Amino acid sequence: MRTEKEKSEKPETEASSEAAPPLKWQTSALRRLACDAFCAHIGAGFSVESFPDADRKTIRYYAEQFPEDFPREKLEEATRRGLLEWEKIGKEGVRGDLAKFNASAWAFNMKNRAGWRDRTEVDTWNVLASPEEAARLEQLKPRSTAEIALGVLALLTREDGKGNDDSSS
Repeated sequence: MRTEKEKSEKPETEASSEAAPPLKWQTSALRRLACDAFCAHIGAGFSVESFPDADRKTIRYYAEQFPEDFPREKLEEATRRGLLEWEKIGKEGVRGDLAKFNASAWAFNMKNRAGWRDRTEVDTWNVLASPEEAARLEQLKPRSTAEIALGVLALLTREDGKGNDDSSS
């Protein structure tokens, strides 16, 4: 019969299958060097996916398990620096300082990289208005041609129904 301690312990085969993967960077010094390399990569404007030493999942694992070696503040700063690099490219391109600058490709890149999106007028107004004013402005938002067509059809149908003595409609 197994004791309580033995019951709580897993057999060696189970424990070894659930063990953490072997560490790529086993010492704090190696982890800090890896973090520096990763931050330099991101800060230069490159994506997480193109970091040659590790994939996104590995970096996340180390950032969660070793926050003293992969400090959140340092990672966030590198991300901001990378975004700054791309914004500099856009600024130089718009000024005409970059030969063959493609504004559409750059904007598409920023939408994917930085989560940028096109704003409607109502989106812009909502920043400046109160919630009540934003709701009123939402009613003024331009409608699609399909919505307009349905509205006109509803008006015409209502008008036809009122003046028509023939109940066939």
